[in-house]
Amino acid sequence: MKKSLEIILVGTGFYVCGKNKKEYGTILPAIFSFAKLNQINVKIIIAINKENSKNHFLEKYESLKKLIDTKDLVKYKFIFCKGLPKIFLKEYKISKNFLAGIISIPDDLHYEWSEALLKAKIPLMVVKPLTLKLNESIKLYELSKKLAVPIFVEFHKRFDRQIKYVRDSFQNGLIGDPLYSYTEYTQRKEVPMENFKNWVERSNIFSYLGVHYVDVMRYVTGAVPKRVNASGQKSFLIKKGINSYDSIQCNIEWETNKNISFNQFIICSWIESNKSSSMSKQDFHIVGTKGRLDCEQKERGLKILTDDAFTEEVNPDFTKIYSYKDSFIFEGYGIESINNYLFNVINKFSSKNDTRVCDAKEAIYSTAVIESAFKSLKNNSTWTDIKPLVI
Repeated sequence: MKKSLEIILVGTGFYVCGKNKKEYGTILPAIFSFAKLNQINVKIIIAINKENSKNHFLEKYESLKKLIDTKDLVKYKFIFCKGLPKIFLKEYKISKNFLAGIISIPDDLHYEWSEALLKAKIPLMVVKPLTLKLNESIKLYELSKKLAVPIFVEFHKRFDRQIKYVRDSFQNGLIGDPLYSYTEYTQRKEVPMENFKNWVERSNIFSYLGVHYVDVMRYVTGAVPKRVNASGQKSFLIKKGINSYDSIQCNIEWETNKNISFNQFIICSWIESNKSSSMSKQDFHIVGTKGRLDCEQKERGLKILTDDAFTEEVNPDFTKIYSYKDSFIFEGYGIESINNYLFNVINKFSSKNDTRVCDAKEAIYSTAVIESAFKSLKNNSTWTDIKPLVI
């Protein structure tokens, strides 16, 4: 008898289903690919508050069902809940199947939904960041611990082979003691102006995007953030009626378990030209006393040019469709991050020593940084100390 998995899916946006007819997102393709590869019956329970969210999901569902040829392995059910977890849980009856919750909604809504689903004893994966406020992340960690219900954060760069290679090299002492690190991470103007226009003012580019490389630093070095200094500019978006930073530059001071201090600089923006050859421009560099490690995270060596479009630089390692036997499958570290979580649900979280996994305890460090960056921005870019995290 096949195992059955029931997935509570909160959100049907960009990362779940893609932003246009040509894209499928990451979460939904991951679920279909997981069902196909493991021959597992999956039922997706979708929490929605808008009719167009339902239509968007159905369009991608039907396309993926044919593309991946899952036949009847993946089914779905909608629960209209007006965006409120209380209404959702009132309408939803806890299943006897294996249960997995996935939350992919605007950053400021993460806490409310995570708390409600944890209390309902549903294991969770939350798309980064866990929360925008440090006290909320700590509360979720403590609740998870109290109820013995796991909660993870979908920091997919932990599954990127480049970053895993950097981690192993650093941990083996290849570059000696860390001195500094720097990253530039940008996205096209269409992201704040079109894809996230309904909630962009409730977060910022550092909390949404830069936080990836905060977690990367924690993952690579195991260091603890001590203080943060951030500055930002409002010039382009504010003129378009969007009160959000165009760019934020953040300096983070870290300390290793050997009491060695080093700095990380993250420059991020979401006003890159829409004609950029990729959605994201990104890199990661870390320099030590014996050498350096450089990751080019945009120019991965694959480019496409046709008569119909500008040159596109493709990341074949993140979320891409590949032929598989008689149909297709999605692969990449974005897919692997989701499927690793689903695999652990089915196997009752037996893989407890997987360093790639970011649980709520680990996520507290990145939340502490983004909250401190926000405080620094509000206080004329002054250094903001991070109080010792007792977790």
